[in-house]
Amino acid sequence: MKNTLTSIFALILGFITVTFAAVIGLFIGLGALIARPFIKKKINAAYEEALKQQGYSQTHQQEQHGSTIDGEYEDITQSAPHGSKQSLA
Repeated sequence: MKNTLTSIFALILGFITVTFAAVIGLFIGLGALIARPFIKKKINAAYEEALKQQGYSQTHQQEQHGSTIDGEYEDITQSAPHGSKQSLA
């Protein structure tokens, strides 16, 4: 009888511990979701400040992140069929 009561008490205590950990985890996750936009705004402001201190302007930054590459290139879209075993070297 004593072992049965001890095991039931241990199961109840374990359930309470797991429930408490889950609730604390939910609070931490909710806090992170709430804080995320504020942290992003602060990081972006610090990044802009660092760019100003290094002498980069906003227009120079946009030029660096373009989607085209200047220079010569060879169009290979129609020259080899899909599944071709040709090497690119």
